[in-house]
Amino acid sequence: MKVLFSAVGGTDPISNCKDGSMLHICRVYQPDKVYLYLSKEMCAYHDQDDRYQKSLQLLGKDLHWHCEIKVIQDKEMEHVQIFDAFIAPFEQMLSEIRQKDKPKEILVNVSSGTPAMKSSLQMLSMLWNDITAIQVSTPRKSLNKYHEDKDQYHLDIQWECNEDRKEGFENRCMVSDAKRLLDRIRIENIQKYIAEYDYEAAKMMAGTLSVKPSQEFVDCLDIAIARNRLDLYYVNNNRKKYDLQHWFPFTGEREMQEYEYLLAMQIKLLKKQYADFIRDVTPIFYSFSEKVLEKSCGLKFADIGKEQKSGAWNLSLKKLRIQNIKPQNNWRDYTFISSYVILSILQQKSSDKKVLDLMGKIRIVEQKVRNLAAHQILGVTAGWIKKQTGFEPIQIMDMMFELAGYAGLKICCKDKQVYQVMNQDLMGML
Repeated sequence: MKVLFSAVGGTDPISNCKDGSMLHICRVYQPDKVYLYLSKEMCAYHDQDDRYQKSLQLLGKDLHWHCEIKVIQDKEMEHVQIFDAFIAPFEQMLSEIRQKDKPKEILVNVSSGTPAMKSSLQMLSMLWNDITAIQVSTPRKSLNKYHEDKDQYHLDIQWECNEDRKEGFENRCMVSDAKRLLDRIRIENIQKYIAEYDYEAAKMMAGTLSVKPSQEFVDCLDIAIARNRLDLYYVNNNRKKYDLQHWFPFTGEREMQEYEYLLAMQIKLLKKQYADFIRDVTPIFYSFSEKVLEKSCGLKFADIGKEQKSGAWNLSLKKLRIQNIKPQNNWRDYTFISSYVILSILQQKSSDKKVLDLMGKIRIVEQKVRNLAAHQILGVTAGWIKKQTGFEPIQIMDMMFELAGYAGLKICCKDKQVYQVMNQDLMGML
């Protein structure tokens, strides 16, 4: 179903021996239903001779076309020059049309009525994707210099003299390109959201574009969203559809998990989400500590503990004795193998002072900041982190990347910039 919503103006229905805008749109588009909005002044002419409905009926006979006509009489509307007077009422009327008629397309006439009416409809067409604004140029392609006497209007004579009834009439309708201007603004906002790593907001804004973006952009944006959420199952199931190898330098299961986790931490740091950033230290520190233990000392968790049904590992004092490791006084067989426990073992078994120093610094962060941020209501700022640990947040991030290297995950400078590369690619797809 195709519906036309049209205000009625001074050159409707026929003027200068040509269709007025309302009538001309109906001639070209032949909508199934027409809503005519009449201000107080136009209501008077409607009551005088019903010229607007009758002109549509005459057009229907000529074209063997039928439409349902609904006349909206706003007899209280006198101040037709005020822009704000029409935005809310027109939006309400169009919403009711959408709910009642459920049209596939809504056309709005942005050439009839007062400037306030036309600009209000133009703005609404920009905001709603299912509304198409139609402009109609004057026969002279300039201002109409002559206007019929609306009080002494003879529709039958006007109809007979209407040159647009002839075969081969000039189609003066144009689809307004205002949506393209709005799309340009929206695309700029999408690009800003992407640059700020807010992929959810970018997707929401992309859904408002009148000209839909490519399927490649939509799919790759979904991959970016999943990546930032660490939904690597979705990422791996969908990334092979496009040439995205340069987005994912690590594809081994554990290496990819650790790498993507570090990148997600880095994004939180860039967005100054310090509380989330600092809470993320423990899981990745634990993962790297396990790998450093094996690499530096040749010890796996199975060599020092026992795996529980939950997948967690507890210490085994018997196995520690076999490995010639002296347990701390508070260690028991049920003690969880934490990064702190691993560091204590490394201090006994490893001679790599650099990695021990690095892990000791990260342990300070975990002990003095991470645990507080995770268990207390705090305002976590870069200054607070520096005060508690002696390290700037960026230094903590650099330490995590450095520890990744000791754990066997060699991340170069280029790998650290993958999100920026991904962002540039996404912007290029728009």
